[in-house]
Amino acid sequence: MPTPEVLLFKQNITYARDLIATASALRAQVTAVINTDDLLRSALVQGVSAFDHYVHEEVRARMIATQLGQHRRANGYDKFRVSLASVSAALTVGGAAWLEQEIREQHGYLSFQQPDKVADAFRLVSDVSIWTETARQLETKPEDVKRQLKLIVDRRNKIVHAADTDPTPPRSRYPIGEAMVRDSINFLERVVDAISAVLELE
Repeated sequence: MPTPEVLLFKQNITYARDLIATASALRAQVTAVINTDDLLRSALVQGVSAFDHYVHEEVRARMIATQLGQHRRANGYDKFRVSLASVSAALTVGGAAWLEQEIREQHGYLSFQQPDKVADAFRLVSDVSIWTETARQLETKPEDVKRQLKLIVDRRNKIVHAADTDPTPPRSRYPIGEAMVRDSINFLERVVDAISAVLELE
């Protein structure tokens, strides 16, 4: 059964698909003067955001479960550093609320999108080689999975940080198509499903 974190990802990735569907419907009803490309750009950004959020939430949930003795302790778990304020809270009240606060504070400044950052995050809760095992689930090579994820994230970064604009004259926006965005969203969902399957096997 999917974890609550996977179900939340599915909900978030649906928002991305809804944006693609809206762009498609508008394009069928209006003239070419109305450009729907920005809806596709928004869909891609939403898809990567859904992936990033999934990694944050899955790792947080499994770290808390580890602290409560409900999840196998990964080698990387003990490398997570906490503040003295959190140590004090842990000694005073126990439980795991202090750890959740610490994780949200530390990870709130991080993005888990690029393959190496995703692997770093999952080392806190799993000893498996996440990309090797994810690729095995997808019946492909780890380098192919990581390369495709990098391409999607790099395009998202162009949209978010550079207005999706080519820096060389005449500084036009990069073209974007429905098929590319839809394929990217589908890929992100397959990766999350594969990661989830890997984690459940532990």
